[in-house]
Amino acid sequence: MRKKFTITEPSAGAGANDQAVVAIAAPDRLQHSIILYSSLTVLVIMFAVIVSLVVAGQYNLNLGTIIDSLTVAALCSAAYLASKRRQLLLQGLLLCISVPANLLAMLLMDDQGIFLALQLLSITPIIWGLFTTPLMSILYTGCVVTFINWYVGPAARLDVIVNGANDTFLTGVSLSLIAVGCGIAAVLPKHFGRQVYDALKRRVQRENLNLNRSMAYAELSSDWHLEVDEAGKIIHFFGKGDATGRHWRDVLIGWDAEETALNQTIMERQPFSKVKAILRLGGEQYRVEFSGRPQFNKHGVFRGYIGIAHDISVREEFEQRLRQQATTDLLTGLENRHAFNALIESLKDGVDPEAVSVFYLDLDKFKELNDRHGHGGGDAALVALGQRLTRLAIEEPGLRIFRIGGDEFCCILLRSASLKEVSGLARRIKNLASEPISYDGRLIDLTTSVGASTGERGEGIEYILELADAAVYDAKSQGGDACIVPEPHIRERLERRVSIHRDLMSAIARGEIGLHYQPIMRVSDCSLVGVEALARWTHPKYGAIDPAEFIEIAEASRHIIAFGEYVMRQACTDMLAWMTEFGQTVRLSVNVSPNELLSHGFVASVTRILEETHFPPNLLEIEITERGVLRNLDTSCEVIEAIRDLGVTIALDDFGTGNSSLSRLENLPVDRVKLDRSFFVRAEHSDRARQVLGILSGMSRVLDINVIAEGVETEEQFRFVNLAGFGEVQGYLFGRPAPISQLGEDLAAKVRAEIPA
Repeated sequence: MRKKFTITEPSAGAGANDQAVVAIAAPDRLQHSIILYSSLTVLVIMFAVIVSLVVAGQYNLNLGTIIDSLTVAALCSAAYLASKRRQLLLQGLLLCISVPANLLAMLLMDDQGIFLALQLLSITPIIWGLFTTPLMSILYTGCVVTFINWYVGPAARLDVIVNGANDTFLTGVSLSLIAVGCGIAAVLPKHFGRQVYDALKRRVQRENLNLNRSMAYAELSSDWHLEVDEAGKIIHFFGKGDATGRHWRDVLIGWDAEETALNQTIMERQPFSKVKAILRLGGEQYRVEFSGRPQFNKHGVFRGYIGIAHDISVREEFEQRLRQQATTDLLTGLENRHAFNALIESLKDGVDPEAVSVFYLDLDKFKELNDRHGHGGGDAALVALGQRLTRLAIEEPGLRIFRIGGDEFCCILLRSASLKEVSGLARRIKNLASEPISYDGRLIDLTTSVGASTGERGEGIEYILELADAAVYDAKSQGGDACIVPEPHIRERLERRVSIHRDLMSAIARGEIGLHYQPIMRVSDCSLVGVEALARWTHPKYGAIDPAEFIEIAEASRHIIAFGEYVMRQACTDMLAWMTEFGQTVRLSVNVSPNELLSHGFVASVTRILEETHFPPNLLEIEITERGVLRNLDTSCEVIEAIRDLGVTIALDDFGTGNSSLSRLENLPVDRVKLDRSFFVRAEHSDRARQVLGILSGMSRVLDINVIAEGVETEEQFRFVNLAGFGEVQGYLFGRPAPISQLGEDLAAKVRAEIPA
């Protein structure tokens, strides 16, 4: 009989879903479980198929029924043996033979489902590979391949027609390859998995053996064995030296805090373990861990102790060295930040603040020193300073000195000292740190900023540290090479700085930082083209604070990052609402500090703010200073380019102050330059200054950079701006910084009415 099987065009969703399964052979217990669940699964499937055929009236009682019964019996036997964990090989054979036998019977006796049966038969080698030996699996796979090719070939029982073409031969080859692949997929992972498992098992056993042997050696090994009688006299001593006949308390000394507990244990005739002591023999002393066990005769009478003393001198020395390294700066030999933090923690409870003085010192322009003399020169300066401060600590009672950062040091005086004494010590520290050092045949000049603080009643150590930190920053803000000591008028200024520093973050979190906006006008028609956002803060204690003061304090700490994000987000929110209300489109300028520009994640922060506020990127302008850019020119340019890629423009603020250079404008990727007001003040009295304004205007057009005249306050200054040909202007003449509510739509009309044409 010849059965035709026709395959039509494949559907659009057809595809292969191949999974690579790597099986590592498990113990026999796992093999039993696999056979049990596999047998039960096949039984459930057979039961479901037979029931469905009976319900459909297509199941006939014939020879196939007997074969199904035998298959069920074989599978039940395999499941039973697996549940009892018996005859593993027989279980596998019953499972491996029953399923293929049933499929063969289906192929030979029934015309229905022939192709499906062939497919199922082609994957049965995987069962043999999993549950029998490799040789049996190979033999079975060969039989399956032979039967498939006979069945679709000479037996002439099946034609496979694909789109009108006879692909019977290819079908036989494909099914054969499936059978071979299934056999390999089962045998190879099982074979290699069993090897890996056995290797791992042998290694674990070997490791356990070595571990047990090592533990046994560790428990039995010792440097000295002692046996002591009931009177405490050593009657047996094994090890270097001899202590026989001596009392054990003359040999083992230095029990420290453990002596009381040890005496109690000995009185109670209990064993003890790893009690640290010092073993004294022949003028030598050894640090040991001593373990002992009481001895009793057969009548239960105490007869003394036997003990083992392990030499831990080397370990104690190594641990001491580790502790020292953990708390010592390797370069300078001073105590490090870990030791500093530990001391501060210990001073938080129960310390008299009047008995603590803190001195912070910071080398001035240390980065420039590294750049000029290399890191070797910088390290030499730090080493020399460490040596000088070490000598000072030896000479000054109660003084501890720490290196807490690259070029930052802290001295803590742990005794009461008068203000005069603290001032003298601070100047002494400064003079020591400012002495030149010799390096590579040259003298390197050093200058140092020192800030000191003393505690007063009711103050904690953290507040004293904050005052000293504010003092050293005050010294650096004065140009460095200065010493700030806590005299009454200075302390008041430092306390103000610390208070502002502490309250700034909470003010940001509570939204207490207000924003004022100053208009930027087009020169030609005095129309509003932009605004600059300026922060304002009214402190609950000090009232309205100059923005330069609290921004400088934020700049000196990490607060500037959160502060800058807050200002930019609030400004974008305010201006978007204003533009929506008045139907105008104006540019928003936001100042960004150098630390904020160079901080990690600044570009991501700007992107996130624009997305959250939905503010148009092309209307946002970030103002930076040339001083900040020059701090790290290459990195700054990379950040600026990334910001411009977002569509945000960049303005260079305060151009004309410090070391401003026209040549840098050619290389800096900026869109706009804001000329400092000093140009226009001088222009009122100097023809040369007016000529410079004209030159700057012409240069800006050549470089294709817009210029804003900043700080214009008089009509005469505005006239110079107009004559020079600048495009935009900003200053008190056109409006002082004010809340967003005062930035009305009729602002331009008011300005035109007040300023003559």
